[in-house]
Amino acid sequence: MGIGAGMSAATSPLSLEEFHRLYDGVKPYHEYWFGEAIPKSVATSLHSAVQLVLILLLRRCGWNALPEVTLHLVPDAAPIPDVVASRQKIEQPYPTKPVEVCIEIRSPQDSLKKIFEKGKYYLSWGVRHIWIIDPEAGTAWMMTAEHPEGIWIHPDGSLIADEDTVLGLPELFAEVDKMVSR
Repeated sequence: MGIGAGMSAATSPLSLEEFHRLYDGVKPYHEYWFGEAIPKSVATSLHSAVQLVLILLLRRCGWNALPEVTLHLVPDAAPIPDVVASRQKIEQPYPTKPVEVCIEIRSPQDSLKKIFEKGKYYLSWGVRHIWIIDPEAGTAWMMTAEHPEGIWIHPDGSLIADEDTVLGLPELFAEVDKMVSR
């Protein structure tokens, strides 16, 4: 079953235009997947702290990084990764070309299977690095074209996106722990 699967037979799919008309600016945020509006998990303080620290660490490595940017890489999906990063300026109002990095931060109610499914879509659309962060466990996964199934990153390990971008999970979570309790 895909991300957008599970619609009842009586429900007609939304067009992307209808989706934007109905859901832009509405909280909780929704993502558009194959004709269906899928609500994003509501961010906790831990989620927000991880998001902020990731953006700051990526910027320190020379990346342009932003939170909650809607991607328009294909006509039938408009996902909103928790963080996107690119060496180039990020296209406005929505990126229509792949960014280099998409990051998903797992919330307690998020299914890891669904997050990996999103990651596989990102890869198929040309995103080079997908990071999945589990703040509760203090671990992560990296997905690339060479490793679409994902590589688990130990709490003492590092996330990598090019030779000059190595973000240690201990550094990430030490900064997060200064902001919130885990």
